[in-house]
Amino acid sequence: MHERVGRAARVGLRKVLLWAVALLCPDALAAPPDISGRWIPVPELATDWPDPLPLTAAARERLARFVPDRDEPAGFCMPLGTPRNTLSGTSVLEVLQTDDRVYFVFQPNLLNVETRRVYLDGRPLPEAERRLPTWLGTSRGRWDGRTLVVETVDLEPQAILDGNGLSHGGRLELRERWHVAQDRRHGRILVDELELRDPDSFTQPLKQRRVFAWAPAAQPAEGQCSEGLWIDSLWRQRLFEHAEAARAGRPRATPDRVGGDPGDAR
Repeated sequence: MHERVGRAARVGLRKVLLWAVALLCPDALAAPPDISGRWIPVPELATDWPDPLPLTAAARERLARFVPDRDEPAGFCMPLGTPRNTLSGTSVLEVLQTDDRVYFVFQPNLLNVETRRVYLDGRPLPEAERRLPTWLGTSRGRWDGRTLVVETVDLEPQAILDGNGLSHGGRLELRERWHVAQDRRHGRILVDELELRDPDSFTQPLKQRRVFAWAPAAQPAEGQCSEGLWIDSLWRQRLFEHAEAARAGRPRATPDRVGGDPGDAR
C-alpha cells in the first residue's frame, strides 16, 4: 500500500510541475508550429541595413573594389547563397518541415533553385578545422518553444550579402530565429530575425528582419540560368588575372586544362 501511495504522490508531483511550467513558460511545452508551405516576401515589414554600416577596414576596401559586371556572382548563374537568398526578398519561399529537418527552398527570379537544409537531430556543427565553405553553408537547428533557432557556418565568402557588394571574410556565423505571427494586413506571417557575426568584416553584429506572408497558391519562378554564363565568368576571371599579372610585370599563368588560355581563342 505504501508503494501505491508513493507512486501516486510522484505522479501527482509531476503533474504539478508540468502545470507550473506551462503556467510560467507556456512556450516550453508548446508543440512546434508547422511552417511548411509557400510564403512570399513582405518588403515593407523588413528592416534596412544600418547606415552607416559597421564595417572593418578590410570590409570597406572590399566594398570599394566591387564592380557589378565583374564581381556579381548571380550575373554568372552562381547562387545567391546564404544568407542573401533570405535577405534579398525577391522570390517565393517554400518550406518543407519534417521531424528531424527543415528545408528552405528558394527560387530566385531567373536563377537556379537553392535549398537550405537545417538539421534538427542534434548533430553538432563541424569543428573549425574541418569546415569547408559552401554557398549555402552548414545549418543546425532546434525548436525553442514555437521558435526555430538556426545556426549556420561554412559560408562561402564569394557569396556577397547584397547587390551592392557587401561581403564577408569567410568567418561569418549566421544566427536566426524563425517564428509564425499574425499581421493585421497580411494575416499569417513567417518572421526571420537574423544576426550576422564576422569579426573580419563587422565591428559589431549586423541584425536584420525578414518577413514572409502565407501564400499557398504562389508559384515559384522557373530558373533560366545557363552553363554559358558560368563559362563566361571563368573567362572574365582569367582575363582579369592576366591583366593584373601584366600590370605587376609577372609572367602569365600556365594555361589550364579547362578552357585553355584566353589568347588561344584568337
